[in-house]
Amino acid sequence: MYTYVSVSETRVFLLRYLCILKKEINGVLMNKKEKDNRINTKFGYVKEFFILFIVLAAFNGFHMWIYQSLEHSKIFEENTQLGINLLIAFVFFSAALVTASIGIFRHFTWTLPIKILGAAAKEISKGNLSIRVSSMRKDGKKDMVEVLFDDFNSMTEELEYMKNNLQNLVNEKTEKVVKLQNAILITMSNLVEFRDDITGGHIERTKNGVRILLDEINRQGLFSETVNNWDINILLQSAQLHDIGKIGISDQILKKPGPLTKEEFDEMKKHSLIGFNIIERIEKNSGESELLNYAKIFALNHHEKWDGSGYPNGLKGNNIPLEGRIMAIIDVYDALVSERPYKKAFTHEEAVKIISEGKNIHFDPVLTDLFLGIKDKFI
Repeated sequence: MYTYVSVSETRVFLLRYLCILKKEINGVLMNKKEKDNRINTKFGYVKEFFILFIVLAAFNGFHMWIYQSLEHSKIFEENTQLGINLLIAFVFFSAALVTASIGIFRHFTWTLPIKILGAAAKEISKGNLSIRVSSMRKDGKKDMVEVLFDDFNSMTEELEYMKNNLQNLVNEKTEKVVKLQNAILITMSNLVEFRDDITGGHIERTKNGVRILLDEINRQGLFSETVNNWDINILLQSAQLHDIGKIGISDQILKKPGPLTKEEFDEMKKHSLIGFNIIERIEKNSGESELLNYAKIFALNHHEKWDGSGYPNGLKGNNIPLEGRIMAIIDVYDALVSERPYKKAFTHEEAVKIISEGKNIHFDPVLTDLFLGIKDKFI
C-alpha cells in the first residue's frame, strides 16, 4: 500500500530538519565567538558547509517538486522516509564535496602562502636574513601570490645587503662627517690667522703641543679620572678654536706692531669670553656637543693662571679645567719662541726657563714638571 506525501509536506519536513541543524551549528559557533574566525578555519568550513547545505537542499527540493509534478517517478510517494533520506544524503555529500573543494583551493591559494610567508618572517625576526621563499607554480606564471613572494625575496635581499654592509656604510658616513667637521674647524682657525697674521702657524703648533703633553699624561697615568673620559681626537680638533675669539678684536689692537696699553690689553683679554660665546652659539644652532664643549673650555680658560691672577674669571688651582691648564703652558711656550713685531723670538732654552719659573704661579705644578721632563720634544 502506497503512502502519498505531498510536495508541501516534504518541504515542511525538510525545512524543520534544516532549522534544527542551523540551531545546533549556531550554538557551537556562538560558544566559540571569542576566537578569531579569520584564522579559525575549522568553524569557517562549518559555516560554508551549512550555507552550501541550505542552497543545495533548496535546489534539490525544488527539483524534487518538479519531478513529482511531472510524475516521472513515484518513489517519494511510495516511501517518504527513503525519499527524504536520499535527498539529505545527496545534499550532505554534495555540500561536503564543494566545501572540501573550496577548502583545498583556499589552502593552496592563500592559507599555504601565508603560512610560508609567516614562517619566513619568523626566521627573519631571529636574524636569518638569508631566508627566501620558493615559487609555488611550476609553469612560471606570475599570479598575485608569486608577485608577493618576489617582493618578499627582494625585501630580504635588501635587508641582508644592508646588514652585511652596515659597518661599511656607517664608516663611510662617519668619514664624510669627520672630513666636513675638520674642514670647518680648519677654516675657522685659518680665519683667525688671516686676521692675526703675525701669529701664523700658532694654531697648528699649539695643537701638536697639546698632543705631545697629552701623550705623556697618558703614559704616566696622570689625571686618569678626567683624561680617561676624553675623546682625544675630538679634543685635539677642538684645541684649534682656542683663539677664535680674536675675530671680535679690532685690527688696531690685534695688529699693533708694539706693546699694548693697559686699555688695549683689557680689550684684548675679552677674546676669551668672545670665543666662548661664539662657540656656544654654534653649539646651540648645530646640536653638536662634545667637540664644541671641549672648544668652549679651551677658548674660555687658556689664559687662567694657577695663582688666580688670570682672566677672564680669575680661576685658581684645580678650579681651572685641565684642558685650560694644558693649553696655558703650550700657548705661552709657542708665544715665547715665536717672533713678534715688538720682540724677538726666545730660544727654546729661554722659553723653558720662563715656563719653569712660572710653576705654581702661572702654571699647574704637575703639568710644569711634566713639560720640563719632555721639553726636548718641543724643539
